[in-house]
Amino acid sequence: MEKINEKTRDAILKFALEYKEKRANALSGENEEELKNKLEAIRKHSIGSLSDIKARAIASLQENGFVVHEAKDAGDAIENIKNIIAGSKLAVKAKSNVLDEIKLKESITETEIVETDLGDFINQFTGNVDMHPVIPALNLTPKEIAAAIKSKFKISVKDEPEAIMAFAREYLREKIKKADIGMTGANVITADGKVILLENEGNISLVSRMPEKHIIVAGIEKFVENIEDAMHVVRCSAIWGTGQKWPVYVSVIAGPSKTGDIQNRHITGAQGAKEAHVILLDNGRTEMINQGFGELLQCIGCGACLDFCPAFHQLQSGFGCETLGGIKGISSRFVKDSHKAALDCGAFRCLTCLSCKINCPAKINFSTYIMKVRAELAKEGLEPEKAKEMVEKMKEFGNPFGKPGEAPKELYCC
Repeated sequence: MEKINEKTRDAILKFALEYKEKRANALSGENEEELKNKLEAIRKHSIGSLSDIKARAIASLQENGFVVHEAKDAGDAIENIKNIIAGSKLAVKAKSNVLDEIKLKESITETEIVETDLGDFINQFTGNVDMHPVIPALNLTPKEIAAAIKSKFKISVKDEPEAIMAFAREYLREKIKKADIGMTGANVITADGKVILLENEGNISLVSRMPEKHIIVAGIEKFVENIEDAMHVVRCSAIWGTGQKWPVYVSVIAGPSKTGDIQNRHITGAQGAKEAHVILLDNGRTEMINQGFGELLQCIGCGACLDFCPAFHQLQSGFGCETLGGIKGISSRFVKDSHKAALDCGAFRCLTCLSCKINCPAKINFSTYIMKVRAELAKEGLEPEKAKEMVEKMKEFGNPFGKPGEAPKELYCC
């Protein structure tokens, strides 16, 4: 587990308080409960009807010109990507939790992969660990970032956000122009074969259009019935993700670029991608549904569950694995098919305080599933030593701290 950093903790708290005010402003004039109820219903239907929606979506995606690949696990997904990018020297990538899940950059070494989201780009050249799913480099100051730019690129940049952004814009646009592969995740995929991507920076629009091949990797939980449902997911992602009423850009992609302007003959490969691939990743998701954990797949990846999470504020990158939060302590049980992975990824670090459920727009009851996984771990003898100590003291003294009347040597929970 990463050492707790007080500067990072202060940065996370500052971000959370600012986010709280922004979200309140975004919800001004809105019925918050109605928004949540509609999102919950959309996501419950999607997960409850996943086999049917997935089958219809695959047929529609293929009809729209996408090349569809199904990946049972991370290894399959990486193998598909390697086959698609074979011979390519440079790929540009947008922010994507699922690409982190399959360890894309660690697994692809023959092709240079450049992050294009500003926060992920900063983390890439500084070696910083992701600190938040929406603001991954929030722990770094402009001064630290400017110093890292000078060290890495031999360029002097003012330690101001505007100057750093200007450097990144110029540097990344050159990379995007030269790349022949663009990689993204997907926020939503509709049953009629449309891929929806949302963003503020504009990098995803470029990454999905300028390279000749666009590779979309998405978990199978991303399906919804129609574009109306998809736009509600987009809206909630903006409100609960960054405190905006809407994201700056929303892309609806229905296949590779094409034109019919020459005698109405349809030709693929106009100004956008010539090839569009969709890799649908299972990686334990079907097993989650089969074992009664399907509610977790209602997640839209907004990160609101972390913003007021006391465990995250204290443990930072030590709370989770490839992605952060208590949900990773649960999903790792299935993604990695390992109880030990669930322990290592934080199943016992959650305080079960319900802050995540209160702040979740899809109304996911995370703590219920944390307790289910903990029960499984206990059966396997995989409880942390402190948890075992507490149980023994409860049996002997009736409390988790020791002999009544004596000051406890340490305080802990839960």
